[in-house]
Amino acid sequence: MSEPVTKRIYITDLNVNLTFLGEIKALENKDGNITALLNNVTVYEYSSSNYLYAQSEISLSGPASRFHIEDAV
Repeated sequence: MSEPVTKRIYITDLNVNLTFLGEIKALENKDGNITALLNNVTVYEYSSSNYLYAQSEISLSGPASRFHIEDAV
């Protein structure tokens, strides 16, 4: 029996120059606003890609124009 696949994504918050890499627990794009809840998160400085810290869970929300989201390979 196979394990369920956990999807990992990068979310860059352009307002604070941070990129979050984590497992999607919840992700919603409604009325031009993004709400995301990520587990097992690694946080990087966007401009340098320097590792900053890790956290078990992070929630993000705000206008969609503030975030860049892409699949982690």
